[in-house]
Amino acid sequence: MTNTQDDGESRTPEQIAELFAIAGRETEAIEQLTGCVAQLHEVQAAKAQLASLTPAEVRAALEYRRGGIGEAQ
Repeated sequence: MTNTQDDGESRTPEQIAELFAIAGRETEAIEQLTGCVAQLHEVQAAKAQLASLTPAEVRAALEYRRGGIGEAQ
């Protein structure tokens, strides 16, 4: 029995080994995606909280950030 691709051509052992290597990375890909989704939820929560700030709170935070940036230089 010959292993063939969708186009009818035979696959080499190297090509098949590469397919196994790619399939073996599934868990890693899922873990990375899970981490990205968690980070996205954190970003969305922060944006929601930022949207509820008063103008005075925003000004104070911007002044604080400018002061911290200036000290770091």
